[in-house]
Amino acid sequence: MTELTEESAVLAFARAWNRLEPEVFLELLAPDARYASQWVFEELVGVSAISDYLRSKMRTVRANAANDQSLRVRVEVGRTGHGSYDRPCAFMTQGKGEDVQAAVVFKVCDDRISRYDLCIPQIVGATRTGLFPI
Repeated sequence: MTELTEESAVLAFARAWNRLEPEVFLELLAPDARYASQWVFEELVGVSAISDYLRSKMRTVRANAANDQSLRVRVEVGRTGHGSYDRPCAFMTQGKGEDVQAAVVFKVCDDRISRYDLCIPQIVGATRTGLFPI
């Protein structure tokens, strides 16, 4: 097994969203992993809470995006442009536009994702790659 890095966490997250299949990504979470979002009121703690949330979000997108393109989510591999400069991150777009609407950064500890944070892209800057893994 290869060592889990922030880069491989980004790839797994992007693939999960681009396929709307969260299971491989969820297997990478530490048991006490944390997820925080500027759009979610409370931080989620633990694999169970994060899994329930992410599965529900993807299920909703899958059920509705075919009929409503404004719900389509795509995730691109990127790098932070400032703050922790050149750190691997994921950029999320939604709908027909190509504007980045959210940036996601990861913390890896003991070969597991211990934390990931979703924030407005202006906080981290956006160095885009055009790579949307599937």
